[in-house]
Amino acid sequence: MIWRLFINPIMIFILRSPLHFLVSHSVLVLYVTGAKTGKQYFIPVSFFQHRTGLLTCVTDKPNIWWRNLTEANEIKILFKGREVQSKINVESADSDYIYPKLNALFTHSRIDGFFGGIGYKKGKPIENDILEATKRMVLIELNFTKP
Repeated sequence: MIWRLFINPIMIFILRSPLHFLVSHSVLVLYVTGAKTGKQYFIPVSFFQHRTGLLTCVTDKPNIWWRNLTEANEIKILFKGREVQSKINVESADSDYIYPKLNALFTHSRIDGFFGGIGYKKGKPIENDILEATKRMVLIELNFTKP
């Protein structure tokens, strides 16, 4: 509840402002349209950039907002101060596919590791923790031409 009421609106405000550079290196906004309501939601998520134009984000399966993305082929995102159209792929079941992307994300960001329940040993994410995370997390891949 604290995220939805306080933290998300503050992050969205910053990411839409000229001050976006303070956080846009690791956070973007997904423009999610409700499947039943048609209402637009703005969801700030951290991301990992694999290469130019290929980003991954994750969320926990109980966070139901991601289900609105399962039928979408494209989505609008706010990335580094610009709105761009992105192809989207949502994967919630294939652990073999999800694992390497989570490993890259958690290796890159201990903050994401913390929220993913990942422990670290000698600076590396613990493999068993990542394997467990693949069972409870949803991978969201974004692929777009650089803005």
